[in-house]
Amino acid sequence: MDYDGKEKKILAEKYSNADITRRNFLGTLSAGVAATMLMMPTISSALSKDATSALPVPPSIGPFSTEQAFFAEFARAFTIDPRNRYLAAAQKGSMPIPIMKRYKEGLDQIARDPFPVYLEPSEETRKKIARCYGANTDEIAIARNTTDAISMILSGIDWKPGDELLTSTMEYPNCVATMLRVATRFGVTIRQFGVPMHPTATAEEVVESARRQIRPGKTKVIFFSAITQSNGQMIPPRRMAKLARQFGLITVVDGAHYGGMFDPKLNETGIDFWGISGHKWQCGPGGTGILYVRNGQHSANPAPLPRFHIIRSGELDAPLDGSRPADFDIGNALSIYGFPESADWRALGEVCVLWGVIGRERIQNYILTLADYLRQRLIARFGDNCMLQPLKDPELKSGIVAFTPFAGRSQRRDSKLAEAFQERIFKEHLFHIGMGGLDSRGLTRAPSSEAAAFFSHCIPNRHPVTNAPEPSDIPFRASTGPWLTRQDIDVFVDACEDIVKKLG
Repeated sequence: MDYDGKEKKILAEKYSNADITRRNFLGTLSAGVAATMLMMPTISSALSKDATSALPVPPSIGPFSTEQAFFAEFARAFTIDPRNRYLAAAQKGSMPIPIMKRYKEGLDQIARDPFPVYLEPSEETRKKIARCYGANTDEIAIARNTTDAISMILSGIDWKPGDELLTSTMEYPNCVATMLRVATRFGVTIRQFGVPMHPTATAEEVVESARRQIRPGKTKVIFFSAITQSNGQMIPPRRMAKLARQFGLITVVDGAHYGGMFDPKLNETGIDFWGISGHKWQCGPGGTGILYVRNGQHSANPAPLPRFHIIRSGELDAPLDGSRPADFDIGNALSIYGFPESADWRALGEVCVLWGVIGRERIQNYILTLADYLRQRLIARFGDNCMLQPLKDPELKSGIVAFTPFAGRSQRRDSKLAEAFQERIFKEHLFHIGMGGLDSRGLTRAPSSEAAAFFSHCIPNRHPVTNAPEPSDIPFRASTGPWLTRQDIDVFVDACEDIVKKLG
Protein backbone atom coordinates (compact mmCIF):
# COMPACT_ATOMS: atom_id res chain seq x y z
CA MET A 1 0.00 0.00 0.00
CA ASP A 2 1.58 3.30 -1.09
CA TYR A 3 1.62 6.57 0.79
CA ASP A 4 2.74 9.98 -0.39
CA GLY A 5 5.15 12.05 1.71
CA LYS A 6 2.42 14.01 3.50
CA GLU A 7 0.55 10.83 4.54
CA LYS A 8 3.78 9.23 5.77
CA LYS A 9 4.50 12.25 7.92
CA ILE A 10 1.01 12.23 9.43
CA LEU A 11 1.17 8.50 10.18
CA ALA A 12 4.66 8.67 11.63
CA GLU A 13 3.75 11.58 13.89
CA LYS A 14 0.59 9.79 15.01
CA TYR A 15 2.12 6.39 15.74
CA SER A 16 5.69 7.13 16.81
CA ASN A 17 6.41 7.22 20.54
CA ALA A 18 5.83 10.61 22.14
CA ASP A 19 9.51 10.73 23.13
CA ILE A 20 10.78 9.46 19.78
CA THR A 21 10.50 11.59 16.67
CA ARG A 22 9.82 10.29 13.20
CA ARG A 23 13.44 10.86 12.24
CA ASN A 24 15.11 9.07 15.15
CA PHE A 25 12.58 6.20 15.23
CA LEU A 26 11.51 5.36 11.71
CA GLY A 27 14.83 6.64 10.43
CA THR A 28 16.64 3.91 12.36
CA LEU A 29 14.61 1.12 10.77
CA SER A 30 15.17 -0.63 7.49
CA ALA A 31 12.78 0.38 4.72
CA GLY A 32 10.80 -2.85 5.06
CA VAL A 33 10.26 -2.55 8.79
CA ALA A 34 9.52 1.16 8.63
CA ALA A 35 6.94 0.46 5.94
CA THR A 36 5.38 -2.14 8.20
CA MET A 37 5.07 0.39 11.01
CA LEU A 38 3.46 2.89 8.67
CA MET A 39 1.05 0.33 7.21
CA MET A 40 -0.32 -0.83 10.55
CA PRO A 41 -3.09 1.72 11.16
CA THR A 42 -4.39 1.49 7.60
CA ILE A 43 -4.47 -2.29 7.78
CA SER A 44 -6.36 -2.04 11.06
CA SER A 45 -8.87 0.28 9.45
CA ALA A 46 -9.38 -2.07 6.54
CA LEU A 47 -9.98 -5.02 8.82
CA SER A 48 -12.43 -3.00 10.86
CA LYS A 49 -14.53 -2.49 7.74
CA ASP A 50 -14.21 -5.96 6.28
CA ALA A 51 -13.24 -8.97 8.38
CA THR A 52 -12.63 -11.02 5.25
CA SER A 53 -10.12 -8.65 3.66
CA ALA A 54 -6.78 -10.32 3.09
CA LEU A 55 -3.70 -9.26 4.97
CA PRO A 56 -0.93 -7.96 2.73
CA VAL A 57 1.64 -10.51 1.66
CA PRO A 58 4.63 -10.22 4.01
CA PRO A 59 8.16 -9.99 2.67
CA SER A 60 9.41 -13.35 1.44
CA ILE A 61 11.22 -15.45 3.99
CA GLY A 62 14.88 -15.81 3.10
CA PRO A 63 18.04 -17.29 4.68
CA PHE A 64 18.42 -16.86 8.42
CA SER A 65 21.14 -14.24 7.93
CA THR A 66 18.63 -12.12 6.04
CA GLU A 67 15.92 -12.75 8.60
CA GLN A 68 18.21 -11.84 11.48
CA ALA A 69 18.93 -8.49 9.82
CA PHE A 70 15.20 -7.87 9.43
CA PHE A 71 14.40 -8.80 13.04
CA ALA A 72 17.36 -6.81 14.36
CA GLU A 73 15.65 -3.79 12.82
CA PHE A 74 12.22 -4.87 14.04
CA ALA A 75 13.69 -5.09 17.55
CA ARG A 76 14.01 -1.31 17.45
CA ALA A 77 10.21 -1.14 17.61
CA PHE A 78 10.44 -2.31 21.26
CA THR A 79 11.56 -0.27 24.25
CA ILE A 80 13.20 -3.17 26.08
CA ASP A 81 16.27 -1.96 27.95
CA PRO A 82 19.19 -2.75 25.60
CA ARG A 83 21.23 -3.90 28.59
CA ASN A 84 18.58 -6.53 29.34
CA ARG A 85 18.32 -8.93 26.42
CA TYR A 86 15.14 -10.33 28.00
CA LEU A 87 14.64 -14.08 27.58
CA ALA A 88 11.30 -14.14 29.41
CA ALA A 89 8.63 -13.61 26.75
CA ALA A 90 6.94 -16.66 28.28
CA GLN A 91 6.16 -14.50 31.30
CA LYS A 92 5.27 -11.24 29.57
CA GLY A 93 6.02 -9.58 26.25
CA SER A 94 6.73 -5.97 25.36
CA MET A 95 4.35 -3.76 23.38
CA PRO A 96 5.85 -2.36 20.15
CA ILE A 97 6.16 1.42 20.08
CA PRO A 98 3.31 2.09 17.59
CA ILE A 99 0.94 -0.08 19.63
CA MET A 100 2.03 1.48 22.89
CA LYS A 101 1.47 4.95 21.45
CA ARG A 102 -2.06 4.07 20.40
CA TYR A 103 -2.68 2.46 23.78
CA LYS A 104 -1.62 5.62 25.59
CA GLU A 105 -3.76 7.73 23.28
CA GLY A 106 -6.70 5.51 24.15
CA LEU A 107 -6.12 5.88 27.88
CA ASP A 108 -5.96 9.66 27.48
CA GLN A 109 -9.13 9.68 25.41
CA ILE A 110 -11.01 7.67 28.05
CA ALA A 111 -9.74 9.93 30.80
CA ARG A 112 -10.95 13.02 28.93
CA ASP A 113 -14.34 11.50 28.12
CA PRO A 114 -15.12 8.42 30.25
CA PHE A 115 -18.67 8.03 28.93
CA PRO A 116 -18.14 5.73 25.88
CA VAL A 117 -17.97 2.03 26.72
CA TYR A 118 -15.70 1.16 23.78
CA LEU A 119 -13.05 3.10 21.85
CA GLU A 120 -14.13 1.04 18.88
CA PRO A 121 -17.06 -1.41 18.63
CA SER A 122 -16.04 -4.65 20.30
CA GLU A 123 -17.13 -6.57 17.21
CA GLU A 124 -14.48 -4.71 15.21
CA THR A 125 -11.78 -5.72 17.68
CA ARG A 126 -12.95 -9.33 17.60
CA LYS A 127 -12.93 -9.25 13.78
CA LYS A 128 -9.29 -8.23 13.79
CA ILE A 129 -8.35 -11.01 16.18
CA ALA A 130 -10.46 -13.61 14.35
CA ARG A 131 -8.93 -12.75 10.99
CA CYS A 132 -5.41 -13.06 12.38
CA TYR A 133 -6.11 -16.23 14.36
CA GLY A 134 -7.87 -18.21 11.66
CA ALA A 135 -11.30 -18.19 13.30
CA ASN A 136 -14.77 -16.77 12.74
CA THR A 137 -15.69 -13.60 14.60
CA ASP A 138 -18.49 -15.35 16.52
CA GLU A 139 -15.89 -17.78 17.92
CA ILE A 140 -13.67 -15.10 19.46
CA ALA A 141 -14.19 -13.46 22.85
CA ILE A 142 -11.85 -11.07 24.63
CA ALA A 143 -10.75 -12.29 28.05
CA ARG A 144 -8.53 -10.83 30.76
CA ASN A 145 -5.82 -13.47 30.29
CA THR A 146 -5.39 -17.20 29.73
CA THR A 147 -6.41 -18.12 33.27
CA ASP A 148 -9.61 -16.11 32.92
CA ALA A 149 -10.43 -17.88 29.65
CA ILE A 150 -9.66 -21.37 30.96
CA SER A 151 -11.69 -20.74 34.12
CA MET A 152 -14.73 -19.79 32.04
CA ILE A 153 -14.28 -22.80 29.77
CA LEU A 154 -13.80 -25.48 32.41
CA SER A 155 -16.56 -24.03 34.59
CA GLY A 156 -18.92 -23.90 31.60
CA ILE A 157 -18.60 -27.54 30.52
CA ASP A 158 -21.83 -29.48 31.05
CA TRP A 159 -20.33 -31.76 33.70
CA LYS A 160 -22.17 -34.66 35.32
CA PRO A 161 -21.12 -36.47 38.53
CA GLY A 162 -18.75 -39.29 37.64
CA ASP A 163 -17.32 -37.57 34.55
CA GLU A 164 -13.55 -37.62 34.17
CA LEU A 165 -11.22 -34.81 33.13
CA LEU A 166 -8.00 -36.08 31.56
CA THR A 167 -5.07 -33.67 31.75
CA SER A 168 -1.31 -33.68 31.41
CA THR A 169 1.19 -33.51 34.26
CA MET A 170 2.58 -30.26 32.85
CA GLU A 171 -0.22 -27.80 33.56
CA TYR A 172 0.12 -24.25 34.86
CA PRO A 173 -0.60 -23.63 38.59
CA ASN A 174 -3.59 -21.36 37.91
CA CYS A 175 -5.18 -24.02 35.72
CA VAL A 176 -4.46 -26.73 38.28
CA ALA A 177 -6.36 -24.61 40.83
CA THR A 178 -9.29 -24.27 38.42
CA MET A 179 -9.39 -28.01 37.74
CA LEU A 180 -9.43 -28.79 41.45
CA ARG A 181 -12.33 -26.41 42.04
CA VAL A 182 -14.33 -27.77 39.11
CA ALA A 183 -13.71 -31.37 40.21
CA THR A 184 -14.86 -30.64 43.75
CA ARG A 185 -17.92 -28.68 42.67
CA PHE A 186 -19.25 -31.09 40.03
CA GLY A 187 -18.05 -34.46 41.34
CA VAL A 188 -15.53 -34.87 38.54
CA THR A 189 -12.49 -37.17 38.69
CA ILE A 190 -9.16 -35.83 37.41
CA ARG A 191 -6.84 -38.27 35.65
CA GLN A 192 -3.35 -37.48 34.42
CA PHE A 193 -1.18 -38.69 31.56
CA GLY A 194 2.59 -38.45 31.66
CA VAL A 195 4.35 -36.43 28.97
CA PRO A 196 7.37 -38.10 27.32
CA MET A 197 10.08 -35.43 27.52
CA HIS A 198 13.26 -37.35 26.75
CA PRO A 199 15.44 -36.05 23.87
CA THR A 200 14.15 -38.53 21.28
CA ALA A 201 10.46 -38.36 22.26
CA THR A 202 7.98 -38.16 19.39
CA ALA A 203 4.60 -36.53 18.98
CA GLU A 204 3.02 -39.95 18.60
CA GLU A 205 4.49 -41.05 21.95
CA VAL A 206 2.81 -38.08 23.61
CA VAL A 207 -0.54 -38.90 22.00
CA GLU A 208 -0.27 -42.58 22.95
CA SER A 209 0.42 -41.64 26.58
CA ALA A 210 -2.87 -39.72 26.61
CA ARG A 211 -4.68 -42.56 24.82
CA ARG A 212 -3.71 -45.04 27.56
CA GLN A 213 -5.48 -42.97 30.19
CA ILE A 214 -8.77 -42.47 28.32
CA ARG A 215 -11.66 -44.45 29.81
CA PRO A 216 -14.48 -44.65 27.26
CA GLY A 217 -17.79 -43.69 28.80
CA LYS A 218 -16.02 -41.93 31.67
CA THR A 219 -13.55 -39.48 30.15
CA LYS A 220 -15.37 -36.37 28.96
CA VAL A 221 -12.68 -33.71 28.44
CA ILE A 222 -8.99 -33.66 27.51
CA PHE A 223 -7.25 -30.53 28.81
CA PHE A 224 -3.61 -29.78 27.99
CA SER A 225 -1.19 -26.97 27.19
CA ALA A 226 -0.25 -26.56 23.55
CA ILE A 227 3.14 -25.42 24.85
CA THR A 228 3.87 -26.46 28.40
CA GLN A 229 4.93 -23.80 30.87
CA SER A 230 7.22 -26.14 32.78
CA ASN A 231 9.56 -27.34 30.02
CA GLY A 232 8.35 -25.55 26.89
CA GLN A 233 7.54 -28.61 24.80
CA MET A 234 4.57 -28.92 22.51
CA ILE A 235 1.68 -31.27 23.13
CA PRO A 236 0.55 -31.42 19.48
CA PRO A 237 -2.95 -29.91 19.27
CA ARG A 238 -4.01 -31.37 15.92
CA ARG A 239 -2.98 -34.90 16.86
CA MET A 240 -4.69 -34.57 20.24
CA ALA A 241 -7.86 -33.26 18.59
CA LYS A 242 -7.89 -36.27 16.28
CA LEU A 243 -7.48 -38.58 19.28
CA ALA A 244 -10.34 -36.85 21.10
CA ARG A 245 -12.68 -37.21 18.13
CA GLN A 246 -12.09 -40.98 18.10
CA PHE A 247 -13.61 -41.15 21.59
CA GLY A 248 -16.15 -38.30 21.30
CA LEU A 249 -14.28 -36.11 23.80
CA ILE A 250 -14.21 -32.33 24.28
CA THR A 251 -10.82 -30.64 23.85
CA VAL A 252 -9.70 -27.63 25.92
CA VAL A 253 -6.27 -26.11 25.31
CA ASP A 254 -4.16 -23.69 27.33
CA GLY A 255 -2.56 -21.69 24.52
CA ALA A 256 -0.85 -19.08 26.70
CA HIS A 257 2.36 -19.40 24.67
CA TYR A 258 0.74 -20.28 21.33
CA GLY A 259 -0.57 -16.95 20.08
CA GLY A 260 2.22 -14.65 18.93
CA MET A 261 4.74 -17.51 18.71
CA PHE A 262 2.95 -19.75 16.21
CA ASP A 263 0.73 -19.08 13.22
CA PRO A 264 -2.42 -20.26 15.02
CA LYS A 265 -5.13 -21.05 12.40
CA LEU A 266 -7.45 -22.14 15.18
CA ASN A 267 -10.26 -23.51 13.03
CA GLU A 268 -7.77 -25.87 11.39
CA THR A 269 -6.62 -27.39 14.69
CA GLY A 270 -9.90 -29.18 15.41
CA ILE A 271 -9.82 -28.04 19.05
CA ASP A 272 -13.11 -27.06 20.74
CA PHE A 273 -11.84 -24.42 23.19
CA TRP A 274 -8.67 -22.31 23.42
CA GLY A 275 -7.48 -19.86 26.07
CA ILE A 276 -4.67 -17.64 24.74
CA SER A 277 -2.61 -14.86 26.29
CA GLY A 278 -2.58 -11.43 24.67
CA HIS A 279 0.34 -10.12 26.69
CA LYS A 280 2.99 -12.84 26.35
CA TRP A 281 4.35 -13.67 22.89
CA GLN A 282 1.58 -11.62 21.26
CA CYS A 283 3.03 -8.51 22.98
CA GLY A 284 -0.30 -6.84 23.73
CA PRO A 285 -1.23 -4.98 26.92
CA GLY A 286 -1.05 -6.76 30.25
CA GLY A 287 -4.33 -8.30 31.35
CA THR A 288 -5.59 -9.23 27.88
CA GLY A 289 -6.46 -12.65 26.51
CA ILE A 290 -8.29 -14.43 23.73
CA LEU A 291 -11.02 -17.01 24.30
CA TYR A 292 -11.87 -19.26 21.33
CA VAL A 293 -15.06 -21.32 21.31
CA ARG A 294 -15.62 -23.53 18.26
CA ASN A 295 -19.03 -22.41 17.07
CA GLY A 296 -19.52 -24.45 13.93
CA GLN A 297 -18.75 -27.78 12.29
CA HIS A 298 -15.43 -27.24 10.53
CA SER A 299 -13.62 -29.64 8.24
CA ALA A 300 -11.02 -30.21 10.97
CA ASN A 301 -13.78 -30.97 13.48
CA PRO A 302 -17.24 -31.78 12.09
CA ALA A 303 -18.52 -33.04 15.46
CA PRO A 304 -21.67 -31.48 16.97
CA LEU A 305 -21.01 -28.57 19.30
CA PRO A 306 -20.67 -29.53 22.96
CA ARG A 307 -23.17 -28.05 25.39
CA PHE A 308 -21.51 -25.07 27.07
CA HIS A 309 -22.84 -22.89 29.89
CA ILE A 310 -21.89 -19.22 29.82
CA ILE A 311 -20.44 -18.32 33.20
CA ARG A 312 -19.85 -14.62 32.76
CA SER A 313 -21.96 -12.47 30.45
CA GLY A 314 -24.25 -9.48 30.51
CA GLU A 315 -26.11 -10.77 27.44
CA LEU A 316 -29.71 -11.19 28.67
CA ASP A 317 -30.85 -13.06 25.57
CA ALA A 318 -28.12 -15.72 25.72
CA PRO A 319 -29.39 -19.30 26.26
CA LEU A 320 -29.49 -20.40 29.88
CA ASP A 321 -29.29 -24.15 29.24
CA GLY A 322 -25.90 -24.41 27.51
CA SER A 323 -27.38 -24.73 24.03
CA ARG A 324 -26.25 -22.74 20.99
CA PRO A 325 -29.00 -21.81 18.54
CA ALA A 326 -28.14 -21.16 14.91
CA ASP A 327 -26.49 -17.76 14.38
CA PHE A 328 -25.78 -17.35 18.11
CA ASP A 329 -22.71 -15.12 18.51
CA ILE A 330 -21.20 -16.76 21.57
CA GLY A 331 -18.02 -14.70 21.23
CA ASN A 332 -20.02 -11.52 21.66
CA ALA A 333 -21.93 -12.91 24.65
CA LEU A 334 -18.68 -13.90 26.38
CA SER A 335 -17.21 -10.45 25.74
CA ILE A 336 -20.01 -8.54 27.50
CA TYR A 337 -19.03 -8.08 31.12
CA GLY A 338 -19.49 -4.49 32.20
CA PHE A 339 -17.15 -1.71 31.18
CA PRO A 340 -14.09 -3.24 29.51
CA GLU A 341 -10.59 -1.87 29.43
CA SER A 342 -11.30 -0.66 25.93
CA ALA A 343 -7.89 0.89 25.29
CA ASP A 344 -6.43 -2.53 26.11
CA TRP A 345 -8.88 -4.26 23.77
CA ARG A 346 -8.12 -1.98 20.83
CA ALA A 347 -4.37 -2.35 21.36
CA LEU A 348 -4.71 -6.14 21.45
CA GLY A 349 -6.54 -6.11 18.13
CA GLU A 350 -3.97 -3.85 16.53
CA VAL A 351 -0.93 -5.82 17.70
CA CYS A 352 -2.56 -8.96 16.28
CA VAL A 353 -2.86 -7.14 12.96
CA LEU A 354 0.75 -5.98 13.13
CA TRP A 355 1.91 -9.58 13.56
CA GLY A 356 -0.13 -10.47 10.49
CA VAL A 357 1.44 -7.69 8.46
CA ILE A 358 4.95 -8.84 9.33
CA GLY A 359 3.90 -12.45 8.74
CA ARG A 360 3.01 -14.87 11.52
CA GLU A 361 4.82 -17.72 9.84
CA ARG A 362 7.85 -15.48 9.47
CA ILE A 363 7.82 -14.63 13.18
CA GLN A 364 7.23 -18.30 14.06
CA ASN A 365 10.16 -19.50 11.95
CA TYR A 366 12.52 -16.90 13.37
CA ILE A 367 11.62 -17.73 16.97
CA LEU A 368 11.98 -21.49 16.39
CA THR A 369 15.28 -21.10 14.54
CA LEU A 370 16.69 -19.02 17.39
CA ALA A 371 15.51 -21.63 19.89
CA ASP A 372 17.24 -24.42 17.96
CA TYR A 373 20.41 -22.35 17.89
CA LEU A 374 20.20 -21.88 21.67
CA ARG A 375 19.77 -25.64 22.15
CA GLN A 376 22.84 -26.31 20.01
CA ARG A 377 24.94 -23.79 21.92
CA LEU A 378 23.85 -25.15 25.31
CA ILE A 379 24.62 -28.74 24.31
CA ALA A 380 28.02 -27.70 22.95
CA ARG A 381 28.83 -25.99 26.25
CA PHE A 382 27.19 -28.24 28.86
CA GLY A 383 26.76 -31.62 27.14
CA ASP A 384 23.90 -33.69 25.75
CA ASN A 385 22.25 -34.18 29.14
CA CYS A 386 21.67 -30.48 29.75
CA MET A 387 18.38 -30.41 27.82
CA LEU A 388 15.08 -31.13 29.59
CA GLN A 389 12.84 -31.36 26.53
CA PRO A 390 12.60 -33.31 23.26
CA LEU A 391 15.20 -32.44 20.63
CA LYS A 392 14.42 -34.50 17.54
CA ASP A 393 10.73 -34.18 16.67
CA PRO A 394 9.92 -30.67 15.35
CA GLU A 395 6.27 -31.13 16.40
CA LEU A 396 7.39 -31.01 20.03
CA LYS A 397 9.59 -27.90 19.78
CA SER A 398 8.74 -24.32 20.69
CA GLY A 399 10.51 -21.05 21.41
CA ILE A 400 10.89 -21.98 25.08
CA VAL A 401 14.16 -23.82 25.79
CA ALA A 402 14.30 -25.87 29.01
CA PHE A 403 17.71 -26.89 30.31
CA THR A 404 20.01 -27.24 33.28
CA PRO A 405 23.68 -26.22 33.14
CA PHE A 406 24.56 -28.42 36.12
CA ALA A 407 26.15 -31.84 35.63
CA GLY A 408 25.73 -33.62 38.96
CA ARG A 409 22.41 -35.27 39.82
CA SER A 410 22.32 -33.65 43.25
CA GLN A 411 23.01 -30.22 41.72
CA ARG A 412 20.26 -30.67 39.12
CA ARG A 413 17.75 -31.28 41.91
CA ASP A 414 19.00 -28.70 44.42
CA SER A 415 16.27 -26.06 44.81
CA LYS A 416 18.55 -23.60 46.65
CA LEU A 417 21.15 -23.85 43.90
CA ALA A 418 18.47 -23.32 41.24
CA GLU A 419 17.17 -20.22 42.98
CA ALA A 420 20.70 -18.84 43.28
CA PHE A 421 21.40 -19.44 39.58
CA GLN A 422 18.23 -17.66 38.48
CA GLU A 423 18.89 -14.73 40.80
CA ARG A 424 22.55 -14.26 39.90
CA ILE A 425 22.20 -14.58 36.13
CA PHE A 426 19.95 -11.54 36.29
CA LYS A 427 21.88 -9.65 38.96
CA GLU A 428 25.25 -10.13 37.25
CA HIS A 429 24.31 -10.45 33.56
CA LEU A 430 20.80 -8.93 33.31
CA PHE A 431 19.12 -12.02 31.86
CA HIS A 432 15.56 -12.75 32.99
CA ILE A 433 14.78 -16.48 32.72
CA GLY A 434 12.14 -18.81 34.16
CA MET A 435 12.79 -21.64 36.58
CA GLY A 436 11.03 -24.63 38.11
CA GLY A 437 7.95 -26.80 37.75
CA LEU A 438 4.87 -27.25 39.88
CA ASP A 439 6.39 -29.88 42.28
CA SER A 440 4.15 -31.29 45.05
CA ARG A 441 1.69 -28.38 44.70
CA GLY A 442 0.33 -30.02 41.57
CA LEU A 443 -2.57 -32.37 41.14
CA THR A 444 -0.82 -35.07 43.16
CA ARG A 445 -0.72 -33.58 46.65
CA ALA A 446 -0.89 -34.65 50.26
CA PRO A 447 -2.46 -36.77 51.66
CA SER A 448 -1.62 -38.80 48.52
CA SER A 449 1.44 -40.91 49.30
CA GLU A 450 2.76 -40.24 45.78
CA ALA A 451 3.11 -36.51 46.49
CA ALA A 452 6.30 -37.23 48.41
CA ALA A 453 7.98 -38.30 45.15
CA PHE A 454 7.95 -34.73 43.88
CA PHE A 455 10.64 -32.41 45.24
CA SER A 456 10.76 -28.61 45.22
CA HIS A 457 10.80 -27.00 41.73
CA CYS A 458 10.63 -30.32 39.85
CA ILE A 459 8.16 -31.02 37.06
CA PRO A 460 5.70 -33.53 38.63
CA ASN A 461 5.71 -35.75 35.56
CA ARG A 462 4.57 -39.38 35.34
CA HIS A 463 5.76 -42.36 33.38
CA PRO A 464 3.86 -42.50 30.07
CA VAL A 465 3.12 -46.24 30.42
CA THR A 466 2.90 -47.04 34.14
CA ASN A 467 1.74 -43.54 35.20
CA ALA A 468 4.05 -43.82 38.23
CA PRO A 469 5.68 -40.59 39.53
CA GLU A 470 8.65 -39.62 37.38
CA PRO A 471 9.85 -36.18 38.53
CA SER A 472 12.20 -34.20 36.31
CA ASP A 473 15.35 -32.32 37.18
CA ILE A 474 14.75 -28.62 37.91
CA PRO A 475 14.31 -26.77 34.61
CA PHE A 476 15.51 -23.32 33.64
CA ARG A 477 13.59 -21.71 30.76
CA ALA A 478 14.82 -19.22 28.18
CA SER A 479 12.39 -17.75 25.64
CA THR A 480 13.66 -16.66 22.23
CA GLY A 481 11.60 -13.52 21.61
CA PRO A 482 11.69 -11.88 18.16
CA TRP A 483 13.86 -9.03 19.49
CA LEU A 484 16.83 -11.38 20.05
CA THR A 485 19.76 -12.29 17.80
CA ARG A 486 22.26 -15.14 17.69
CA GLN A 487 24.77 -12.81 19.30
CA ASP A 488 22.42 -12.39 22.26
CA ILE A 489 22.20 -16.18 22.54
CA ASP A 490 26.00 -16.51 22.55
CA VAL A 491 26.28 -13.94 25.35
CA PHE A 492 23.61 -15.77 27.35
CA VAL A 493 25.38 -19.13 27.11
CA ASP A 494 28.63 -17.49 28.25
CA ALA A 495 26.74 -15.97 31.18
CA CYS A 496 25.35 -19.37 32.15
CA GLU A 497 28.85 -20.82 32.23
CA ASP A 498 30.12 -17.91 34.30
CA ILE A 499 27.43 -18.35 36.98
CA VAL A 500 27.88 -22.13 37.08
CA LYS A 501 31.59 -21.68 37.77
CA LYS A 502 30.92 -19.14 40.50
CA LEU A 503 28.38 -21.38 42.19
CA GLY A 504 30.80 -24.28 42.17
